[in-house]
Amino acid sequence: MADSTIDSELFWLHDNWPGVPLEQLSAPTDGFTGSTHHNVAAAAYRIGDKIQVYQDGVSAGEPGYSTFIYLQVGTQNADSVIAVKTLCVPDSATNWYKVTNDPDSCIDIPGGAAAIALSAITDAYYGWFWCGGVCPEEAVSGLGGNYATTNAVAAGAFIAEDLSADAIGFGLKDAAGDVAIGFALAADA
Repeated sequence: MADSTIDSELFWLHDNWPGVPLEQLSAPTDGFTGSTHHNVAAAAYRIGDKIQVYQDGVSAGEPGYSTFIYLQVGTQNADSVIAVKTLCVPDSATNWYKVTNDPDSCIDIPGGAAAIALSAITDAYYGWFWCGGVCPEEAVSGLGGNYATTNAVAAGAFIAEDLSADAIGFGLKDAAGDVAIGFALAADA
């Protein structure tokens, strides 16, 4: 079955990462993809720090809260590097906060932790990822639009799945042990 897509305004993500957004942290003044803290070799925030923002949906996207998490990239998929809208999962069973976009690495993870890249990011570098709530199109305009699916997503819960294009995308939550990473308001295209 060929892969498909779902629009960013038709789903939201579950924040399945440990911890809660920190009230004392606000969105970085230069944005979540600012060069002083995103795609950097040395962490500018604590790994696992979360920030929650509200978008009113007037200029872009759906209204609601979005959660960002600060993570480190492990080893990327050799055939498809991380870019904006890339779905990532933990790269290691011993370091939850090091992520990959390689579908052969830790896809069926306990806890359903998954996050979406805000931009291209280098191996072993640190940066912000979207991990919960509505698509934060007002904060990161590149996140709007279509996301890859297995062509099996229906309205309801979905999980991270290996796509035919050797990438990670959204798939139907159809097994009792699957932990949902998000919820779709409609079926994929």
